[in-house]
Amino acid sequence: MKKSLGLLLSLCLAGCAGQPVDSSALMKENTTPKGCLCYRTITDFDYSQPLAETAPVSDDFFSDTAFLGDSRAVGVFDYEVFPQSDVLASIGLSINQWQIKKVIGEGKEKQTVWEALENKTYRRLVLIVGYNELGWEYSSVSKQKLGSLIDGLREVQPDATLLLQKIYPCSAKGYAREKDVAPERIAEYNAIFTELAQEKQIYLLDPAPLLMDENGELREELTADGVHLNTEGFAIYKDYMKTHVEEGKNNEKMECIDLDGADDHRLSKPGQAEREERGGSDGTAEPESGS
Repeated sequence: MKKSLGLLLSLCLAGCAGQPVDSSALMKENTTPKGCLCYRTITDFDYSQPLAETAPVSDDFFSDTAFLGDSRAVGVFDYEVFPQSDVLASIGLSINQWQIKKVIGEGKEKQTVWEALENKTYRRLVLIVGYNELGWEYSSVSKQKLGSLIDGLREVQPDATLLLQKIYPCSAKGYAREKDVAPERIAEYNAIFTELAQEKQIYLLDPAPLLMDENGELREELTADGVHLNTEGFAIYKDYMKTHVEEGKNNEKMECIDLDGADDHRLSKPGQAEREERGGSDGTAEPESGS
C-alpha cells in the first residue's frame, strides 16, 4: 500500500508540476488542496440520492435519449422539450402494459414500447412512470413489477444508462380530481423508487423541488389541469434535465490525497520528486522503482 501510494504521488507530482489549476475538475465542496492538485476517484456512487446539479449540457446531449412512460412523458413530446429525443409513451399507459399495448407509431407500423426498444439502440432511457400505478392496492406489487421492468430494459438495451424519475406532486386542483392520488401515496411510491434505485443501481431524477409551492404542491402557474406540466412548467423541467446528468466527470466523487500525511515523505511535497531526480538532497541519485 505504501509503495502504491508513493508511485501514485510520484506520477501526480511529476505530471502536474508547474501546470495551471483546472478549476472545472474540482467539486463545489472542495477547497484548494495543499501542494499539487492530485486527486483519486472514489468509485462508489450513492444511487439512493437524486443526481446532483451539474454543468449544463446542450440539447444535442439528448439526441440518443428516449423518454418512456405515461402521459407525463407524453408531454415531453407534445411540448417539444427535446425534439432530438424519442418519446415512447402513451396516455394511461401502466408499466404492466409495455409489452402488450401498441402505442408507438401509426397504422400497421404501430408498436409496443418493448418492440420500439428492440428496433433501436439508445444511450439513455428516462423512465417517467408510477403515476398510473398509484391506484394499485398494494405498492409492493408495483415495486416488484417495476423492478422486473428495469431488469428487462437492461436485457433489451444493455448499453443504455437508465434514469428513474421520481413522481412530482399534483396541485390542489389535481388532487381534487384524482381520487386515487394523494401526497402520502406519492411519497410512498417515491420511497420505493429510492429503494429500487439503490438495489438496481439506476440513477434517480427529482425535478419536484423546482416545481412545488410552499405547500409541497405543484405550482398552479405550471399546470392547466393540476396534473400535467404546461409550457412554463416544461421550461423549468428542461432546465432541470440539462443540469442534472449522469456523466462520470460530473458525478464522480473526488478525494484529495493529503500530501503532508503521505507515508513516503520523499514524495510528500511539490517539487521534491524533481529535486531527487537531479541527485537528491545529499547529491546522490535515487534508483528508479522497478514496479
